[in-house]
Amino acid sequence: MESSRILVKEDEMRRLATMTLLGLALASPAAAAECPADSVPSGTVCMDLYEASVWQVPASEKTLISKIQKGTATLANLTSAGAVQLGLAIGDLAAAGCQATGNGCLDVYAVSIPGVTPAAFITWFQAAAAARNAHKRLPTNQEWQVAALGTPDAGDNGTTTCNTDNLIPGVGATGSRPACISDVGAFDMVGNLWEWVGDWGDLGTACTPWPATFGSDASCVGGPGPSNLPSAWFRGGSRQSLTEAGVFAVNGRNIPAFSGSEVGFRCVR
Repeated sequence: MESSRILVKEDEMRRLATMTLLGLALASPAAAAECPADSVPSGTVCMDLYEASVWQVPASEKTLISKIQKGTATLANLTSAGAVQLGLAIGDLAAAGCQATGNGCLDVYAVSIPGVTPAAFITWFQAAAAARNAHKRLPTNQEWQVAALGTPDAGDNGTTTCNTDNLIPGVGATGSRPACISDVGAFDMVGNLWEWVGDWGDLGTACTPWPATFGSDASCVGGPGPSNLPSAWFRGGSRQSLTEAGVFAVNGRNIPAFSGSEVGFRCVR
């Protein structure tokens, strides 16, 4: 009888130990604790430090591809290997074989590095494929939102604050505005380029600013839309958004096949 009680007690101790270890694992996810150099911890994920640039990399450059996928690639690595930057002009991705649908986008990679022009002229599908190849993905709307919190929205001084009032020379290099940084350490989440997120919804029919306490940021979502096609959301505002840019700015007035000079993306692990 005594031996039976001992066995039951041992089973209970093992069960409690397992539950404790599981709780610790859930509370301290490895992903956020071990973010690579190209990203910062944000909750349970690793958010890219910078808006993505897109590079076409020959399949033979396996060392470079591995560095991109591990988050350790540098601009010097890319240029020395002959990688070609894309997302800089209308149609350059399609001309390189990466179609607007995302089909054929096998050798293009999203890279988070400072000092380069971030990719624009890119559809949601192309951005998602470039993220996939880099072993990343587009962030969810919630993941983007919490990573952007704390990014200043106090006007564009042309040098250090967020790029929200800049027609000439235009889109700034990644990380070039040192004061445009979020609470978790991500750059340029307000202004410069709108950023695709993973979420889709109904096409928005109009834009309404948030209340002044939320910075009067633009909100362009909701409603049945003019067709039965879905919208894909982008966030944060662009270099032309003025006071409508901000961490609460959201636009759902374009289908996922849309591309333009003011919309880019960033990735998450």
